[in-house]
Amino acid sequence: ELSFIHNEVIREFAKLCIGAAPDYLFYDCPASSTGKFHPMDELAGDGTVIHTKKVFTLAYELSRGLDVESHRDEILAACLIHDLMKQGKKKVGHTATHHPKLAAELVEEVQAATQMLPEETFLIIKNCVLHHYGPWSMKEIRKPLKEYSMEELCVYVSDFVASKRPVQVNYRR
Repeated sequence: ELSFIHNEVIREFAKLCIGAAPDYLFYDCPASSTGKFHPMDELAGDGTVIHTKKVFTLAYELSRGLDVESHRDEILAACLIHDLMKQGKKKVGHTATHHPKLAAELVEEVQAATQMLPEETFLIIKNCVLHHYGPWSMKEIRKPLKEYSMEELCVYVSDFVASKRPVQVNYRR
């Protein structure tokens, strides 16, 4: 997926965020602990990885449909980052409802440490990550969908659809 991010700085920023993610994410993090909100193939230990690949795949195409290809790299980086804190900073065994806020804070921390991204790029990525939960966001960060930027909408819709529909991706277990 990183190879689809053409802007080298954005790609490196996404890598740094991934590198700062909790280790549990890569070996024991189902996309859903109950099975109510994600399909069967996302319920195993690598479920969040599979889910992220689906979100990324959908956002790649949807960014064209929403006419935001000029910000596709930011959208794709946000897709890779959006669930990096799925169960919180430390594994709790279920989805942390505040994980969008934690992932956005991770983006802020990497940006503060590196100053890699121009302000507009940073804000697009951070806000796409922060608002990926849509109407299910925590009250303090929730906003009406009609106020979403097209980039935020692209990430939210990709995340929502990926969690509901059997989207096929290439993945080896």
